[in-house]
Amino acid sequence: MTNGSSEIIGVEKRAEFFRDFMKTVLSLSTGAIVFSVTFLHDVVYVGENSPANRVLPAQRTGLIVGAWLALLVSVIASLLCLFFHALSTKYKEAFSKPMTLAAIVGILGLLAGLVLLVLFAMKNLPG
Repeated sequence: MTNGSSEIIGVEKRAEFFRDFMKTVLSLSTGAIVFSVTFLHDVVYVGENSPANRVLPAQRTGLIVGAWLALLVSVIASLLCLFFHALSTKYKEAFSKPMTLAAIVGILGLLAGLVLLVLFAMKNLPG
């Protein structure tokens, strides 16, 4: 593999890129969970602590529950992927299949969670 200037990129650099990418997926998943839980009432005016007494019943609550579950699956899968990545540095190619599967599940969980969060927000926007 080259980096555009005909310089060959080594296995270590590719492994570092993959690890950093999965750390980003993990950070985005946990951040989306924390953001949605913390600011749910401020963003969509749901809950008893809503500003200006604009308490509204949440619509389509299954979307937010599904989003949280998808993001939680993404967090767990990303952690497993990083674990298998660490093991694969010691035991060459022994954990490549579980690591790849965990990475795919982590990325798909993040994408599904974000889509469900957006759909929930759209269904609950006031006005």
